[in-house]
Amino acid sequence: MLRNRVALLAAAAALGTLALTACGPGNNTSSSSSGSSSSTSGPSELGHTLDFKLGTAQANHAPPGTGDFYRGARNAPAAMKWVQLTAGAAGPLNPVVVDGAGFTLYRFDKDTAQPSKSNCNDACATTWPPVLVRPGSKIFLSGVERSAIGVVRRDDGDLQVTIGGWPVYRFSKDIAPGQTNGEGVGGTWFGVTPDGAKALPSQGATHSGLDYLNGTAQQNNAPANTGDFYNGPRNDTAAMKWVQLSAGSAGALNPIVHDGADFTLYRFDKDTAQPSKSNCNGACATTWPPVLVRPGSKIFVDGVPASQVGVVRRDDGGLQVTIGGWPVYRFSKDTAPGQTNGEGVGGTWFAVSPAGQKVLPMSQGGNDQNPPQGGNTGAPSVALGSGSVILDSGTNFQEPNGSIGVSGPGCRSIPPFPAKSAQLLGGPIKIWSKPNCTGTSAVLTASVPDLSAIGFTEDVASVRFAN
Repeated sequence: MLRNRVALLAAAAALGTLALTACGPGNNTSSSSSGSSSSTSGPSELGHTLDFKLGTAQANHAPPGTGDFYRGARNAPAAMKWVQLTAGAAGPLNPVVVDGAGFTLYRFDKDTAQPSKSNCNDACATTWPPVLVRPGSKIFLSGVERSAIGVVRRDDGDLQVTIGGWPVYRFSKDIAPGQTNGEGVGGTWFGVTPDGAKALPSQGATHSGLDYLNGTAQQNNAPANTGDFYNGPRNDTAAMKWVQLSAGSAGALNPIVHDGADFTLYRFDKDTAQPSKSNCNGACATTWPPVLVRPGSKIFVDGVPASQVGVVRRDDGGLQVTIGGWPVYRFSKDTAPGQTNGEGVGGTWFAVSPAGQKVLPMSQGGNDQNPPQGGNTGAPSVALGSGSVILDSGTNFQEPNGSIGVSGPGCRSIPPFPAKSAQLLGGPIKIWSKPNCTGTSAVLTASVPDLSAIGFTEDVASVRFAN
């Protein structure tokens, strides 16, 4: 039953589903994970939550010889201390998720995502080691959205990471970073994308006259002091020799696109994407230098689909790179890698995502945050988050008459359910007594073992998450 409950929560979190379980009296629930420092309460077997951090393991000072860097058994405590999920490129695959050591991660067609279930056990799991974590493990995210990540309880009791609901694995015959020897094996194994889909070979160039290559400038042996590494004006020939577009994170922003020197790239609301058009010229283009190329330039794509990348002719005649149709820029006041000083400037400038969307900070975009613990009836000032919740029919996360799992985004109506306790993944969220998020409400910022203790005694008929 525990395995089913964990799978229910992970599937709801990743896929936005509504699920119902009909469990007998005395069965406890178990939640999988929460935001970066919040925790769930109650008699969960997991005991603690997973700890989600933006950026790489190295940037977060993960101890050497642990997590993805550990060289022993993958179910050893040191190996499960952390895992890194990075959107990147490997061989012909782009985008594909790689771990902190640069090894490709895979999904298996014989597994299921709704609900999450691994069907690779015993000898299969030796050839395809599952990506394992344990309560308290850290998951570092770089270019992979938190909302896509979950866990599922395996048949052997271990917790396996899921992306888009799909359990993920390494391949024992990948013996060096960047290899993709598992791609297509048996017609059932494929690299996994940041949203859980099958990774496919890059579609290549979207604009003639430019050379699109998978991976980073360093991996492709780009000459020193050229392209993104050039120290002079951005319209010099050497500067336009190449540009790198990599999915990643910076500050509270994830996923974003940064260049080869790790400077954040931005988009401008006063531009247009259909058709692509830059409206930042003159002094504007001095403050916000456009990302420029010329015929024959190389564009290195690392976790950014080449199909999203193009160019547009500027008013001054220069060729500017576009992502999702949006012209992209650097910000002159970002003076060091990883800075995001341009985010939100004038209410029109935002970091750009690998699909060309504008990226909002976690507190605005409904991602994980660090709210106070417990419930707060009707509190209007709390910024709602994403994630999911299991509503149990008994107090202390018991389920004498079943339970319902609900996930965002937005307002989700459910059949009126006599919930007595709630296990929260992510959040905060708001529960309502009537459909369409109307009636009596209560804000939940963490798991609540007794809803009546925070003044909520009615059936739950809808749940509000961040949009």
